[in-house]
Amino acid sequence: MALNTKTYQPVHSLSVLSVDLIPAFRFVAFDGSLASDNSRALGVSEVDWLPGQYTQVVSLGTITVEAASAINKGDDVTSAADGKARKANTGEIVNGRALDACSAGAFVKIKLVP
Repeated sequence: MALNTKTYQPVHSLSVLSVDLIPAFRFVAFDGSLASDNSRALGVSEVDWLPGQYTQVVSLGTITVEAASAINKGDDVTSAADGKARKANTGEIVNGRALDACSAGAFVKIKLVP
């Protein structure tokens, strides 16, 4: 995994009981699992969490997410497999908008959208 060197500004965080191993900077689903491909996310994790722990997720503001594919500044972003971020295609769920660009495996800074 790449090193996250980007800053972010969380505005609101929520806690959810984690049911999966949740790596840092991944989309988290409402049930406490990693968000699946093209699913609506509760928010993004800031640190690694083990199953059975209460996970703190950023639900509003800006945050960085590990990218599954290249993302350009201004792209709508959705969840990919394993909670990573990818560019949302037309008609797909949007969890955020990219504030910068990145390649696959790097981190993208996004503005979360409710």
